[in-house]
Amino acid sequence: MLQQWQAPGAPPSLSAKVLPPRDSWWRWMLTGSIRIPVPLGIALLVALAVFFYFRPLKHPEAVQSSKPVSLADFQPVKQLEPRIIRRTNETN
Repeated sequence: MLQQWQAPGAPPSLSAKVLPPRDSWWRWMLTGSIRIPVPLGIALLVALAVFFYFRPLKHPEAVQSSKPVSLADFQPVKQLEPRIIRRTNETN
């Protein structure tokens, strides 16, 4: 008798309780959420605030110079003294 017994099927309401409904991606973009830890969220907000506070503002007046620059204004280097910087564990 045990070999002939069939397990009953799962009720249709079970899949709705276990699996979330499949919404479209645009609906998720409007109503979805992403969980992040509070310290990480605060750190991201502080980093964005510092970035926007210290970024240079581009004014149209600052971009234009008063005198045009041409290649005739450049002069060759009079004396070249290269300096080789090596790693800190090596002697210079």
